[in-house]
Amino acid sequence: MEWDLSDLYASPEDPRIFQDLEAALALAQGLDPKDLLSPEGASSLLSRYEKALELAYKPLNYASLYFATRTQDPGAKALLDRVRNAFTEVRNRLVPLEVALRKLPEEAFQALLSHPGLLDLRHFLMRQRAYAPYTLSEREEELLNLKALVGRSAWSQFYTEYTGRFRFLVRGKELTEMEVRALRRDPDPEVRREAHQALYGKLLEEAPTLSAVFNAVYLDYLQDLRLRGYGNPLEPVALRDEVEVRDIEALLEATESFYPLVERYYLWKAKKLGQEKTPSQDLLAPLGEKPKVPFEEAKALVLEAFRRFSPEVEAIAREFFERRWIDVYPRPGKRGGAFCSGGLPSTHPYVLLNHTDDLDSAHTLAHELGHGVHFYLAREQRLLNFGASTPLAETASVFAEILLDDLLLERLSGEERTLLLAERVEDAINTLFRQVMYTFFEKRSLLARKEAALSPEAFQKIWQEEQARLYGESVAWTELDQSAWAGIPHFVHYRFYTYSYALGYLVVLALYGRYREEGEAFVPRYLEVLKAGEKASPKEILAQAGVELASEAFFRYGFGVLEDWIKALP
Repeated sequence: MEWDLSDLYASPEDPRIFQDLEAALALAQGLDPKDLLSPEGASSLLSRYEKALELAYKPLNYASLYFATRTQDPGAKALLDRVRNAFTEVRNRLVPLEVALRKLPEEAFQALLSHPGLLDLRHFLMRQRAYAPYTLSEREEELLNLKALVGRSAWSQFYTEYTGRFRFLVRGKELTEMEVRALRRDPDPEVRREAHQALYGKLLEEAPTLSAVFNAVYLDYLQDLRLRGYGNPLEPVALRDEVEVRDIEALLEATESFYPLVERYYLWKAKKLGQEKTPSQDLLAPLGEKPKVPFEEAKALVLEAFRRFSPEVEAIAREFFERRWIDVYPRPGKRGGAFCSGGLPSTHPYVLLNHTDDLDSAHTLAHELGHGVHFYLAREQRLLNFGASTPLAETASVFAEILLDDLLLERLSGEERTLLLAERVEDAINTLFRQVMYTFFEKRSLLARKEAALSPEAFQKIWQEEQARLYGESVAWTELDQSAWAGIPHFVHYRFYTYSYALGYLVVLALYGRYREEGEAFVPRYLEVLKAGEKASPKEILAQAGVELASEAFFRYGFGVLEDWIKALP
């Protein structure tokens, strides 16, 4: 039940780790930006650039994965630190080439775009060019990379290590964060209240330290905005995700206009619980006895759901189990949550879980394996076109969860079916509406950080106000709920990433709608979306599947599906 990282390196002592980093550095040092002035030279140069990145990314991937299951191991931390420093040195050596590419004379740049040997990198070249107005000098770019080591990267690692040591006492047992979060869905209301008290009580206690972390990473971002000349804090995110700032703002506005759906649902849930309002401790409460789903059963369900959609998807997912590309259960020192590490086109993805033998964990398995299938298929692309842009990052993961729900709903009736329908609505609320709420919180607190460092009370006030806007009069809050912001790692590790969950969810609903309309005929087009990686913009990739990103119809359809789900509740 633990992953096998030997496909990357044999062990932390494997000499190839630093041999690869040394080879990457040697390649990076030998790149001459002047070669960009001719298409033939540029083709050779970019191939070597790509190879340097691959040789550098692989050790970083291994060290990060190794550390993820050993956050309290000094050796794992030391390895990650050494690899990260070496990786940064390689990246700094690549900066002159990247700066030169972004600032290449227009005539020379157009020659690259039209050269037959560079056609498969056309999108990569255009993306680099888009950064030109915000790219600094070579020396300044190098300094910013070095600053990141003691800035956002250091604070991000500190947050992971610090919160990874948190332990929570519930019913006489010492639990990890993921274990105590799982108890917030326990059928016993007293267990939920104890878990709520333990989790948010600890976060409230630690708020002074965690608010210092938030202030540091926010200030780091604000400095970058100023130094690069961005006028809007969403600009770097829009540029990274190949959307317009107005697309992100349209998403936020459209979702906010449908906030009443959330209030409507939780007033319905309150009645089912015999309450006037839903107690905050019961936001995740099951409306009936939730089945235990041992890992082997969850595995069988997910594979069957994938097979019904596409035997090819099932075969790919099965490899994760057979070849030990997955780490299943929580244990001391292992980081919380779940993720899929995409790897490289020359390697393969890995999935980390913290499975707690319940239905939520089964959904998480489907979600992360969806990511895994996405990265696996995107390996058809070369490294510079590999991965998934943020608007498409959740496409396969959320789609996989809906496929699992479809399978389960066919097998259930009566109260069991109502329970799962409610789960589906709550998943939509958590994946779409709450992520937009998070984005509003992040935007407000980031802008407030411009004026001065925020106290824990200032963070708490903004959080409470945003919660109240989302849930309206449907939830009865406690004093402890004001600390929830401190336990959301996305606010530390990434900037404005949470909006992408919402956008990705609406993308999935659009694709799922096409699948319902077209049946098996749609499957090849869907798989092409996953195989495309980043060889084109998200809008171009989705357009080939018949979806117009961020259009009025796009929002109308997605929220219409959610309204139908809520109407289906008895």
